[in-house]
Amino acid sequence: MYKQELPIVLLYLIQVFVIGGGQQFSHRHSSTLTSSEQQMTHPSNSTDLSILDLPDEVYLHLFSFLSPLDLCQISNVCKKWYRLATDDTVWRQRLIRDIKSWQSISSRSNPLSYVLVQSDRSQKEIYLSCSPCIRRCSNQTDERLAYLNQITNYVRGWFGNTKDLIMFGPGLESYTSPLVKNLLWDETKRFQTMGMIPGHAGFGSGIKIKLNNYVFNLITLYTNCMKERENRGNTERLVTNNRLVKSNDLDRFEVSPQVRDVCREAYGLVYVVDASTENQLSDYCAELQVMTKEQSSLPLLVLSCVCNNATKRWPAIDVVRELQLSALGNPWLVQDCCVDDMNGVEAGFLWLLTPKNTNSLFFSAFSESEPTSAC
Repeated sequence: MYKQELPIVLLYLIQVFVIGGGQQFSHRHSSTLTSSEQQMTHPSNSTDLSILDLPDEVYLHLFSFLSPLDLCQISNVCKKWYRLATDDTVWRQRLIRDIKSWQSISSRSNPLSYVLVQSDRSQKEIYLSCSPCIRRCSNQTDERLAYLNQITNYVRGWFGNTKDLIMFGPGLESYTSPLVKNLLWDETKRFQTMGMIPGHAGFGSGIKIKLNNYVFNLITLYTNCMKERENRGNTERLVTNNRLVKSNDLDRFEVSPQVRDVCREAYGLVYVVDASTENQLSDYCAELQVMTKEQSSLPLLVLSCVCNNATKRWPAIDVVRELQLSALGNPWLVQDCCVDDMNGVEAGFLWLLTPKNTNSLFFSAFSESEPTSAC
């Protein structure tokens, strides 16, 4: 959250020095001075004041309190302000400061990808293309388009096919495991349970759910039976995981044939991780890479979960880094979630269910939206 006082101060300075002029300010200020102070500020001993006379350091300090949108707006005041407000150092510091608070990062808004390819884009361009605050403003539509979006979702709900989503991950077997129960018995009725899906040979069971006008089958894949899952560390999960089998190479894993059959008709993947700071996120990387190796075209939703809002969590950018998501070929999204109040879960699933890269002109206006988070 940005401070609101300094933008008001800047507007006042603009009004006084740019619109009213420095002389008017000096005359108004001199009426409140004593006789000795007036002698020290006599016109013969001073020069006209201007806001442009302030040192760059003062501007940079003031600008550091502005929101990104305010910073973009003041760059249009004059050439000096444009030079300072677009300086790479200003935006690099802002990116380092704000990135830890971003609650959602996608493959299209990943700042680490610019470092990976050694992009020549400016720090301002990188910030504006990655910031959830900016994406929220750019995705806002007028009432007519919003109404059209509702009609589109309604028609899609009647005629669209039921989609299979494969949910797996260590978060289903840790303190954040109540996520499935909360989806099944959602008191807010955002997720409406429509039935249960039987599995085959211990694989593929799940829940049929309706979210808004989307109907999907949420198929959950656990590593083993509940008795085997209890009192087991993250490193042991990979060894005793009945979804993955060892290949001929030492310490190399691949997807089991049963899971491969389940994923054949899948529309998307949901990887659930326990993002509390007590866990090492790097322990979750190998399992994800094995599961996405053969499903590189499916969109991937990473639910970065904590039990409640009081739990200290890893930021979304750390989840991206430790899971090595920048190297994946899948389109992906990391979404912060809270299991207790289900905050963030709906936004993540809507991103996964929304059609992407469609050729239909009717649906294309809404096919690229991403969830946004508080600034």
